[in-house]
Amino acid sequence: MDAREWWDRLVGELTEGTEVTVYPGGAGPPVTYRATSRAEVLPGERAIRISCFMGRELEQPMTLHLDPAALAARLRELTEGAVEAFGTRRRGGLEEAYALLMLHLEETVGTARPGETHLVPSRGGFDSLREPPP
Repeated sequence: MDAREWWDRLVGELTEGTEVTVYPGGAGPPVTYRATSRAEVLPGERAIRISCFMGRELEQPMTLHLDPAALAARLRELTEGAVEAFGTRRRGGLEEAYALLMLHLEETVGTARPGETHLVPSRGGFDSLREPPP
């Protein structure tokens, strides 16, 4: 996959939502629905504003400061560590790097303090900041 394909995959995952099956515990058959995600690519594809992440409403929208080229570079940086962590190497390790990137994103969204609404790539995954990067 090239930079555009990885970008499209990330945007798709952030905008399409997640499929969830609810088991009502004997009160009826299981119900499957897609958790609505709300994310939008900002003009110039320089960032993605996320309002709902993995089926969880965010108190404040968060802005992921990433573009197609930066995403591709980030995946290359994460490859060897991700291959070591997951113990597999698919598509040259980029599948593992993408999975690790999504884990880092989930962790950062889940641990951001109130007012930290800007997500920027960092050595350890992502940092959550109060102000947009310069």
